[in-house]
Amino acid sequence: MESLAVTQQPNIQNESAEPIGIRMAHWAAEKKALNLRLYDVAEHCSYASHVLICSGTSDRHVVAIAEFLREQCKKQGYLALGVEGLQQGQWVLLDFGDAIAHVFYEPVRDYYDLDRMWSHTTMVSIPGVTAGTESVELHEDD
Repeated sequence: MESLAVTQQPNIQNESAEPIGIRMAHWAAEKKALNLRLYDVAEHCSYASHVLICSGTSDRHVVAIAEFLREQCKKQGYLALGVEGLQQGQWVLLDFGDAIAHVFYEPVRDYYDLDRMWSHTTMVSIPGVTAGTESVELHEDD
């Protein structure tokens, strides 16, 4: 697996007061991520406050979602502390410190079932994003 470690730099001024996890959920939705779930893990986890889990329909879709998340986070001043799985496109892990993103090819997501691991935590309601079983929709009026 590919590994990329980047020294964390202080975040530049963010345009939004929204936590990075919520913004990541919106960015994943922009790339048509499936089964998008954002978990508030702050009370259960010492290394992050949010975990985003979403899926793509193919390895290329997974890579496109992951690259877009990394690009958008970088624009907001969040550099990836680690990236795993980008070359394979089956399961990409993006670690931004305060938020972790898992982007899966759907059958791989079903196999590892990380959603069950975080099921005891609070699933965050993401304004403007509906997390359905088959797709994610953006709502303009939210």
